[in-house]
Amino acid sequence: MIAELIGWVATIFRAWGMFAKRADIVKYLVSIGNLFWMINGILTSNAPLIASNAICLAAMMWEIVHNKIKHKKEQNSL
Repeated sequence: MIAELIGWVATIFRAWGMFAKRADIVKYLVSIGNLFWMINGILTSNAPLIASNAICLAAMMWEIVHNKIKHKKEQNSL
C-alpha cells in the first residue's frame, strides 16, 4: 500500500515536470520523481527500477550542477 502510494507521488512529480516551462524546474521535478521511484523500488525489492532511476537521477544532478557552475562563471565574467 505504501509503495503504491509512493509510486503515485513519483508519477505526479514526473508528470508535473513535463508541464514546467523552465528547464531547471523540469529537472528538479523529474529528479524528485526519480527519488520517489527509487524509494518505491527499495520497498518492492525491484533492482531494475532502482538502477534506472539512479542513472536518470545522476544525469539530472550532473546537468543541474553543471548549469549552476556555468551560470556562476557567466555572472562572474560580467
